[in-house]
Formats: sequence, structure tokens, C-alpha cells
Amino acid sequence: MKVKNEYVQIKMGNKIWTHKNMILNEYLERLFKSQTETICEPCYVTKCYIKLDEPLENVDYDSKIYASDFDISISGASPTKAWLKTRITTNKNYIKINYIFDTSGTYKIKGDNLKHRASILNKYANRKIAAIGFGIYNEEEPLLAYLDTSNMNIIINYNENFTISRLDTLKSDGISKGIEYPLHLINDVAKKDLEWKEIDVGGRIIDVEETTRAKLYSIGFGNTIGYMEEEYLIDDVEVDRDNYSITFDVSRTKKIGHYPSENLQLGFYPTMDNSKYLIFKYKLYRRYKNDFSDQYVITDLDKYYTISKLNDNFGNLKVKLKIERNDN
Repeated sequence: MKVKNEYVQIKMGNKIWTHKNMILNEYLERLFKSQTETICEPCYVTKCYIKLDEPLENVDYDSKIYASDFDISISGASPTKAWLKTRITTNKNYIKINYIFDTSGTYKIKGDNLKHRASILNKYANRKIAAIGFGIYNEEEPLLAYLDTSNMNIIINYNENFTISRLDTLKSDGISKGIEYPLHLINDVAKKDLEWKEIDVGGRIIDVEETTRAKLYSIGFGNTIGYMEEEYLIDDVEVDRDNYSITFDVSRTKKIGHYPSENLQLGFYPTMDNSKYLIFKYKLYRRYKNDFSDQYVITDLDKYYTISKLNDNFGNLKVKLKIERNDN
């Protein structure tokens, strides 16, 4: 699996600046964990942060940077539902997510808990935008991405239209079957099959958002995309795990198929080889959060989809499923 920032684009009036940002390890860790566990830290961009005058120092992939490091934050009109502002394009093996922050959003200033309109930027006219960060709604948690803009000469002007957008591509190495796109890559963003669910909390009825999500269930092999001839549950074959990968120990015996010919005799039957695909199966589940108890409620579904990748290796295999950034 690969994560790539295609661009961050800043528009100020008629001027446009385009650059790629740094995807921090925090982003990769959260995204990978969301595919293997039902309870994990959120992984979606809901806020954009601006640093004025000077960029942050010594930022690298491992850096933990926070909202408090920036001067201005921007979110959608409804910050907890900022995913509504995104544009998502999907395919059998990738998802493109376009996050947009503009003058219709809510602006907050460092040290000030009040919510402002974009006109607050006039207060900072003629100041330089030196860095931009992207993070989740909870400002106490580390940001996911960072861009140093100190050499772009982006100056805030009075009463000019202002937009910051970012386009990310999340790509699987295999092809999905049984679903339109690899849902596990965007569990927190997709809001698939979102429904408002009524729950009873101490005699009080409240509405919560319940969505369909996906988690890794099994690994196997097969001759046809999406159909396993050999299957191993994750818990039975997992041998190692870190923040970016999970490794499985599986045995793979090559079988050569036999097919009908003019010499077909009694007792002979055609069989297919199983040498083509490595297959990962994902199980669907429903999830909502009871904000009163701060607990997630999980309902497993008897529904699955697969990701199939061509396989040329046999014997005792260590198969590693990992996530990495694509900086090309």
C-alpha cells in the first residue's frame, strides 16, 4: 500500500502556488492501524494550520508537531463533519482524496478560542505564510502532514479569496473484488453506508453516526481474482507486526493443473493450478461511538471483500503487508 501527496495548492486572489507536502510517519501509522484494528486513533484531515513569518525548524518524517505550533487554524463550517468538504474519486485499487479549505470555513487564532470568518485574515495582511500543516479535529493530537512554504513568498493580502487544497492518492498493490474500492484505506473518510442510529443513554434518546468499515481478516491463495483456494486466518499466521507492517508465515505448494485432451480417459478430471494470486480478505463491520460513555460499539457483519495480487513465489513464505509513502 502506498500513500502519495499529489500536491498542496494555495490560491490567493489570482496567484497560485503548488507544491508537495511531507507525509509524516504519524499519518502512516494511523492509516495502517485503522486497517487491522477496530479501535484506533482517527486518520483524516479536518483542519489546516498556518504558520506565519517563519517555518518550524528541523521537521522530519518522525516529527510530532501540533496545532499549538501554528498561528491560524481553518476548518469547515461544521468541523466535526469536515469530511463533507472532501471530494473522493475511487477505483478498484486506489482512492484520491481532495481536501479543501477556503473562505467559507471557520478560522481560529492561536490563543483565542473564538471562531472567526475568513475576514480575520485582514488582520495579518502583508504577513508571510511560512508553513502549512494538516491534522485532525482534536488539536491535542499530532498533525499528519507538513509543508514549508517559506521560500514561496506567499503574502496575505486584504480581502482576497483564499483557498488551500490538497490531493492525496492511497493505492493498493492489488485489485479489489466484492466492493467498489479498497475501503480499508479510507475507513475514517469514506463514511460508507452512513446512517443515523438512535440509542438510549440512561433514558435519553440520542442520534449517533454509524458507518460500515473494514478490517483485515485472512490471507490466502487462489487461481482467480477474489476466490481463495487456501485460506489462513490472520491470528493463526501472524509472526510479526510494527507501526507500518504486519508479517505472516505461510506455506505455499505449487500445483500444476491438468486439462482435458484428445487422450482423456476414464477417471481423469480437469484441475486448475493455484499459482496466480496472493489474496487478502477484509471483513466488514459497523461502528458508532457513544459520546456519553466515550465507547465505540462494534457490530461484525458476515460480509467480506478481497484484494488480489499476482503471486510468483512458493515454499515457506513470509508475506509482509506494509504501508509506505510514495514520494515520486
